[in-house]
Amino acid sequence: MAWREGASSTSRALRPLLPADLGRTVVAVVLVGAAYYLGARLGLSLSLVEQNVTPLWPPSGIALAAFLVFGRSMWPGVACAALAVNLPISTGPVPALLTALGNTLAPLVAAIVLERVGFRRQLDRRRDALAIVFLGALASMTISATIGTITLLSSKTIGTDELVGAWAVWWTGDAMGVLAVTPFLLCIPLFRELEPWPATRWLEAAVILVLTTVLVSWTAYTDLPLLFLALPLLGWASWRLQLRGAAPAALMATLIATWSATRELGPFADESLLEQMLTLQAFNATVALTSFFLAALVTERMRLNSALMSAAAELEGRVESRTAELSATSDRLRREIHQRYETEQQLSLEEARTRREHQIAETLQRNLLPDRMPDIPGVTVAARYVPATADLHVGGDWYDVIQLRGGLIALVIGDVAGHGLQAAAAMAQLRMAVRAYAVHDPSPVAVMNGLHELVRELSVAEMVTVLYVLYDPDTGTMRFTNAGHPPALMIDNGGTRYLEGGLAPPLGVLAQRDYAEATQQLRPGATLLLYTDGLIEKRSLSIQDGLDRLVAEASGIGQADLEALCDHLLSALPENDEVADDIALVALRPLVLAGTPLSLDVPAEAHMLFQLRHALRRWLRESGVNARDAGEIAIACGEACSNVVRHAYGASPGDLQVEARLVDSSIELTVRDHGRWRSPANRGGGWGLRLIHGLMDSVDVDSGPHGTTMVMRRNVAVGNEP
Repeated sequence: MAWREGASSTSRALRPLLPADLGRTVVAVVLVGAAYYLGARLGLSLSLVEQNVTPLWPPSGIALAAFLVFGRSMWPGVACAALAVNLPISTGPVPALLTALGNTLAPLVAAIVLERVGFRRQLDRRRDALAIVFLGALASMTISATIGTITLLSSKTIGTDELVGAWAVWWTGDAMGVLAVTPFLLCIPLFRELEPWPATRWLEAAVILVLTTVLVSWTAYTDLPLLFLALPLLGWASWRLQLRGAAPAALMATLIATWSATRELGPFADESLLEQMLTLQAFNATVALTSFFLAALVTERMRLNSALMSAAAELEGRVESRTAELSATSDRLRREIHQRYETEQQLSLEEARTRREHQIAETLQRNLLPDRMPDIPGVTVAARYVPATADLHVGGDWYDVIQLRGGLIALVIGDVAGHGLQAAAAMAQLRMAVRAYAVHDPSPVAVMNGLHELVRELSVAEMVTVLYVLYDPDTGTMRFTNAGHPPALMIDNGGTRYLEGGLAPPLGVLAQRDYAEATQQLRPGATLLLYTDGLIEKRSLSIQDGLDRLVAEASGIGQADLEALCDHLLSALPENDEVADDIALVALRPLVLAGTPLSLDVPAEAHMLFQLRHALRRWLRESGVNARDAGEIAIACGEACSNVVRHAYGASPGDLQVEARLVDSSIELTVRDHGRWRSPANRGGGWGLRLIHGLMDSVDVDSGPHGTTMVMRRNVAVGNEP
């Protein structure tokens, strides 16, 4: 198994080095080698230096063409053929091997350089013509000329005085082989790849080739320097036939000129070897550059013209198609304009209806939310409602503070998901229902059960969350239940935390109702904060991050006034002073009564009497007064306050002030009003004042046009006193 794995990995490693079709490649290598050998024999027949330096070396052009067409994998055929050619004409195997190396390396380097510059074998661009002349022929062939002449000098085949001439002849021969043979071989595949010529084009090509042969042959025999007369014929071939006509004509002109140079005929007579090679190289380079550059230029222009004609035809078709599309679009637009007009009319009606609904909802919400917090003796309450700053419909956030019998206080806050008239209407119904249910049975579970049934009967489409808290100022006990609403926050010197108990799903979500209540003590001076989700929800923060921010801000401001606390939270929590959703806040704080005088200022209304008695009882209890004395003082205060409500103001509203303080185990209680007392009716009354005198140690009454002040005193047992 290990041997098989090793063989498999070796096969994968050698696979990139082996051609995909080895048999076809071998045949191509053999054919390239044979062509190289035959071209070498032809070139050697034109030798000028020691029968191995020739001014035209066709094998270099054959090798470069093979590398460009078949790839660089043809190098074994070129190397073997070069060695076979040089062995018989070299002084030994080493010079033959070095010469073969130079003959192989020069066209291989030329092919690599041409590939690096993006050469195309079709020679259909000007840059391709320049590249094959200057990079493929003139530059790259210096490699083979340098290696070959140094080898001849090292093997003492030539002397030092012959080095420059031999190098010039060698370089000329290899370069001329590339300039004359390579383009000719590269144009042969084009007869199959490009559009076939008609008979007239073949006839024209034959005429150009015959005229070129005749003209170059004549100028090669005459002593006059007229070789340049061949250039117009080559320009004709390049202009009319491009590379397929220019390459054969250039090859014929190069062969005739080279043969004339080797025979020292015409313009090459009576010149040194170096001068002959320079003249021949200049002529051949000019022929190649003119022919191939002009052919590439004409090909580019023809391709551009063809592309322009194709683009024009395509553009014409697209214009026709686009005209038809525009016509169809115009008809469709007319229909759409008519439909849009009808739609706009409907939208105008719908917008007017929506605007009316918005106004109704806004008015409903504004009128249903409490315009001010109730005056509750011994307790401070603050609230805020902030609508969203975005252009949204009125939301369903609401809150309420309800004074109940027995001095109980109900706090409720809720959120009907959604906006608009439907949410505002649902909010109004729920707020009124909470008041009704709380009056009937104020316990949290009873109120939530009633709301649950109401939501199911009303079929409210949106989700409804409610938090209900029942607070007893006498005991400081809170009972609450939470139906899917954000938890209440309790702020105390001992810490700030959320009330997590009494949790239940939002109203109406489940068919079965299962509400439970939780209990928590709220000591004097602590703060209870109820809020809606608009205060903690932010697009860039999670709900938990919003809750943490609320705790941090509330803890930072501590025991500040409730109004200042609400203002601080509303200014600190929203981002960039933008409120994404409605915000409702309700804050409640029992006052610290012990150790300080009691001062209450409330409306002179009958329903406030109960709250006054509870506040006074709580102050007396926290001040250490025993239950018996506290009860009798509360009765006396209640009678005095009742007299103010019945007699001080009549039909017009007024205020009632109650002050109490503890001085040396004596309670001093003051009840003050600013009204005019009505004359007592002769109905046998006056029992209240007698009761007050009986319960208190002393009673002083000061009555005048600006009000009445009653000061009552009683000695009490405080703490452990009897």
